[in-house]
Amino acid sequence: MAVYELYSDADWIWNQRQTNPVVDQDIISFCGRSPHLIELAFSLADHGHTHVGHVVRLSQFTLADFANGDKNLAGQLRLNLQRAGLDTGMQLKGWVEPATDDD
Repeated sequence: MAVYELYSDADWIWNQRQTNPVVDQDIISFCGRSPHLIELAFSLADHGHTHVGHVVRLSQFTLADFANGDKNLAGQLRLNLQRAGLDTGMQLKGWVEPATDDD
């Protein structure tokens, strides 16, 4: 029997279809419409969290660490993720980082 408390609503939706294209978007482009989030996006990308799919797997506390302890900034990024049908702390079973065109 599944323990439903372990899943967020966003994870449940992801597990139903796994078709949210936002997870494949790079984090800098995702934050590009919110200039106050750009520095946070670059910090995340510098540490290997280059796609939205990487970032949604992080906890709210980890995002605050990347935002130099600014919980409000981390909260604003979370709000943008929620508007896209995602959230922080997701498991995203089955998601893999998209291939790059560097070849």
